[in-house]
Amino acid sequence: MVFRNYNDFEIVSMIKRGNEDAFEFMVDKYKFFIAKNIKKFNLIKDFDDVFQESLMILYKSIYSFDESYDKSFMRYFELNLTHKLITLKKKVNRYGQFLSEKLPVLCDFTILEDRRIYFTENEILEALTKLSDFEKTVFNTKIINKKTVRETAKKLNCSEKKIYNALDRIKNKLKMHLM
Repeated sequence: MVFRNYNDFEIVSMIKRGNEDAFEFMVDKYKFFIAKNIKKFNLIKDFDDVFQESLMILYKSIYSFDESYDKSFMRYFELNLTHKLITLKKKVNRYGQFLSEKLPVLCDFTILEDRRIYFTENEILEALTKLSDFEKTVFNTKIINKKTVRETAKKLNCSEKKIYNALDRIKNKLKMHLM
């Protein structure tokens, strides 16, 4: 059947009666119009998805079209398509805004903006009072006097493992009291 000889009103009524070839003709007729509008709304990134949704709008427009309003099918479909594309554009913009606002939450790391790097002498001295006598000795020998773990262990007459364990406890206690 040659559909070019019919106007949109007649083709729409054929589709409503179940003529699938008429619907294929309408898709062919309006596919460039749909593509042009997708480009106009800058939705090229998701072109295939938006094109499929636009075809659904075409289908719905055909079945909801009423000739009694004295409007052409082209204008009716254009209005429906424009509303859908505006909705999709807003959705894309909202999603982009959502990502920019929630990016630190969506990442695997946290951003510490309020972290203090420097501490007063009183804060450090107060944290050092929380150390045991052995930990204070290790701290003075290893950190203050800048000795190696081996030299510290030899001076304190203990194993290197004990020094490493003490250094780990010192680090944890200082971190807990200073942070």
